This record gives sequence, C-alpha cells and structure tokens, in this order.
Amino acid sequence: MNSKQQSVKFVTLGCKVNQYETQAMAESLAVKNIKQVEGAPCDYVVVNTCTVTADADRNNRYWIRRMKRENPQARVVVTGCYVEKNRAELEAMPEIDLILSNYEKDKLHEKIFEGCATETVQKSPDKTRFAELAVSAPQGGGTRAFVKIQDGCNHSCAFCKVVLVRGRSRSRELKSIVEEVKRLAEGGYREVVFAGIQLGAYGLDYESPEHFRNPSARDHYFLTDVIEAAAEVKGIERIRLSSIEPIDIGEPLIQCFERVKKFCPQMHIPLQSGDTEILALMNRRYSGEFYRDLILKLRQRIPDFELTLDVMAGFPGEEARHFENTVKLLEEIQPLKCHVFPYSRREGTRAASMTDVAPHLIRERVQQLIGLSQQWSEARLRLYLGRELDVLVEKPREQNGFYEGMAANYVRVCFPASQKMDGQIVRVRCLAVENGIILGKLVPEEVKHG
Repeated sequence: MNSKQQSVKFVTLGCKVNQYETQAMAESLAVKNIKQVEGAPCDYVVVNTCTVTADADRNNRYWIRRMKRENPQARVVVTGCYVEKNRAELEAMPEIDLILSNYEKDKLHEKIFEGCATETVQKSPDKTRFAELAVSAPQGGGTRAFVKIQDGCNHSCAFCKVVLVRGRSRSRELKSIVEEVKRLAEGGYREVVFAGIQLGAYGLDYESPEHFRNPSARDHYFLTDVIEAAAEVKGIERIRLSSIEPIDIGEPLIQCFERVKKFCPQMHIPLQSGDTEILALMNRRYSGEFYRDLILKLRQRIPDFELTLDVMAGFPGEEARHFENTVKLLEEIQPLKCHVFPYSRREGTRAASMTDVAPHLIRERVQQLIGLSQQWSEARLRLYLGRELDVLVEKPREQNGFYEGMAANYVRVCFPASQKMDGQIVRVRCLAVENGIILGKLVPEEVKHG
C-alpha cells in the first residue's frame, strides 16, 4: 500500500440502514489510513446503492458514472442492495472496479486492497450471519444516533425487493449493541434509534427448541430485551425504533412502552394501503381493520403516542373504491406524518406480473394523499397547543436566537432562547403551529439533565 494517506468518498443512497452502514465502512477504512473526504480528487469512491424503486435504480447508475467522471483516477467500489439482483449489469459497467454484496460490507477494509478488480469479489458470501458493522460516533456530532441491530426480512410483500436483496432476518448480538450504545452515550448522544429492515424479527433467528420447552431459558433475546438493556445505559435519555411492521407489534412491546420510560411514544408503522383487498394482493398479512384497531389501542395505552407511516398509491388492481378506503382509514387514525409514494414495478416481485394502474391516476392519488397528510399533521400538532413538552434540543435555526428540537413523540418544536442549548432537554410551552412545526416558549427554570 502507498505510504501516504489515501482518501475515499462515499455516496450513500436509500435508507437509514444504508447510512449507518456507510458510517461503519468509513470507520473501518480510517483504521487502514484511508480518510473520508467530500470532494474530488480521491483515491477511492464507494457507492452504497438502493433498489427500492425504478427511480432508485436509475439514480444508482447516474452516481456511478458521475463519480467516475469527477474522479477519473479513483477506483470505484459499488455495494448495497442494487448489487444483489443486478450484478451482471454492474459487471458490464466499465466505471466499476470492485463489486461487494451487502453481506461483505464489513469486509470492505480487506477487499479494497485486493487489487480492486471486479473478478476479486466474493464467490459465495455467508447470507446467514449478521455483518458485524459498528460505529464509534456518527459524523458531525449531534443528539440522536442510529444503531443497526437487525438485517433482512422474513416477509415477502408482493411489491418489495428487500427480501430478495437483503435475505432473511439476522440479528446482532445484544452485547455488541449495548457496547455501541455506551460509546454513543460517552460521545454525548442523548437518543438512540434502533434501525433494521424488519425490527420486529429481532432475535427470531436465535430461537431454539429449548425456548419452547423452557421459555425462561436466556440463550437468545428479543427486541424488548434490546430496549431494556439500552435503557440501563447512563446518559441515554431516549430510545426510539426506526420502523416496525404492524404484525410485529404485540403485547410484550406495548408493555415495554408502559414499563420503560425512556422508550419514546412514537412509532413508524407502514400502512401501504387501508383497503383489505389490496393488502391481501400486497401479501401484507393484515387487514385495514387490524391496522386501525392497533393504532387505537396504542393511543389508548401509551400517553401522547404519535404515528408516522408509509402509504402507497397505485398498487396494481387499486380502483377508486380501494383508494377511498385508504383515505377513510387515514382520516380516522390521523397520522402525524405520512410518507406517500407511488407504486413502482420491481422485476422479480409478484406484483411485476400484475396489471398496472394508469400513471395519471397514480399521480392524482399521490397528490391527494400529500395534501391530506398535511391537514392531518396540523390537526395532530394543534392538540398540543397550550401544553408543555420536553424537547431534546438539536440545533439553532437560521433565524438568530431560535432553537429547534424534538419531543419524545416526534413532534418538532421551535422556540427562542438567549443561550446555547444544543443537546439539552428543556421544557417548552406550545403556542402555535406553523409549517408542520410547533412554535413555543421556553419554560423558565426547566432545563433538564443539562
């Protein structure tokens, strides 16, 4: 290896799991004296790809070609979900020097020195192990850090390629998770967000026949164990889940909210459709009524619980009546935030063989849902006017003298302050709602854990 310090630029596309894995790969290269940089020139470029939609696929190819144009001398490494099902296409791209599967991301610091040639890639990676990626502290500092605890998915939704590219669920060892949470707390982080592809499946790959004979046997752990262990870490004030499927939310998790005060009363629970017929076509394994009843139960059992969700418009077979059922359900549960997206055909999925909805109808439904979601969000935020919320302060706003932060239930709050407050938990009285944010006033003498 060249004795001078080399450099690497990362391009990260897609989800929070990819973002976490990029940070971990960057740290593994730093140990090998390869420094992460933002601009050109650099010695290596790593493109961490996504394949959730057709647009994502096009974006992958765009960034690979762009990075090679901007860094003609750099060796280009491509990894991520796009690799898993589009490997032949990538191998035909002259811009690429090395291709690594998702299962090899924790080996980047070794593979990158093997000549960076396409033919040096793995032959048969172990798809049953959890790739041991970890971070010491996220770049740029902050108050909230993501911790990947699980990978893969045991579901098989008709529209989704995730199970095809990430494999079945695999769990990270509890000891490794707790060690990372402790490092983050020592680095000044106050909140951790557990990330994964199917968080509710955490620990299922550890189950053994002994567990069913003796449920108290502790040779394995589940998601609630991870939450409770993290809650014991000094300095961590909040614990949050990035996303969890509705059928993975059972009584043990609900009781965990009631028992662990640091567990934030908010979850991102994908809906996809509010119509039971469409959910069946999607292979989502629950009905619209099940989802509605679950949310009502969570709001009844967990004080100030807030919901964010994903909803899809235009799944094959979705008629006007199906879409109306989705709107009706959303109107009933009124989520704090909706991530609205159009159906995108993914080759290799069951939905790819179904008849598509007309594009103009999909666009109309997307726009309608976006407009309604803003109304539902404002309605939820207005419920807090006149109340006081504990806010974890994240950063000063562009307006001089204003700070912004997040309440435990994911409500974003902005307030004026005359002193530096980054990283503190303060109490704020909610006064108004503006552009999806609560405007408030700092309650005197209520700076907490500061």
